[in-house]
Amino acid sequence: MSLLTRRQAIVAASAGAMTAMVSSTQAAPQSFDKDIDLIETRLLNVSSRGKGLSTERKFFVLLAVCAAQAIPEEMTKVANLALKQKVDPIAMREAVYQTAPYVGIGRVQSVLPALNAAFKKAGVKLPLVSQTTVSDDNRLEKGIEVQVSIFGDHIKSMHQNAPEGQEALIIDDLSGYCFGDFYTRKGMSIKDRELVVFSAIAALGGCESQLNSHAQANLKEGNTKQDLIDALQIAVPLNGFPRTLNALAIVNALK
Repeated sequence: MSLLTRRQAIVAASAGAMTAMVSSTQAAPQSFDKDIDLIETRLLNVSSRGKGLSTERKFFVLLAVCAAQAIPEEMTKVANLALKQKVDPIAMREAVYQTAPYVGIGRVQSVLPALNAAFKKAGVKLPLVSQTTVSDDNRLEKGIEVQVSIFGDHIKSMHQNAPEGQEALIIDDLSGYCFGDFYTRKGMSIKDRELVVFSAIAALGGCESQLNSHAQANLKEGNTKQDLIDALQIAVPLNGFPRTLNALAIVNALK
């Protein structure tokens, strides 16, 4: 065998091995379905957990956590269960959308195909009706309006005292994008949006300052400390205990 032929054979063999490796890796999630000792189903049974929250709000929490952690496989399970419990598809989509300015668009986009697939399976007509209420002309104004309604007039002082070079981030983006583009949407109350945001930030971990701010915002909007604790219990199989207990410490410190 010539040198060139041997080299070609080695390359072909290596490519075949790599293909087999990739195929094996891609097939791994299928075998995971048989790994019954993980006891996932027990902890995703929302009927006996987080008893202070309605069934709908329990699923808002789980949908937000699936988006925050970018786990489409779990999104499929949660969305299917939510639809079987007659949770409104528009509200389900809003629970996922609302996480975007907190967890990043990429994570949300990674789970939207799973959510839409669940909708199609359940016979929900797509696309869902848009819930946008603002335009490019008023999104900043409306964003500041809702931001102040939740966090108080110190938002205006924060804008006035924004360090030089940070105005675009603190005002245009935070107030215009986060609040103007999302909190102004129809399909979900501000009270539920704050529960979703709290759940998403808790799922991220390491964002305790923001988590504290939104824990307080939850109380302002009518959620209780027990609601937040129930949300953490609902999410614990997906979040694990370190993040859950860190978030619980924030809730316990609320006045």
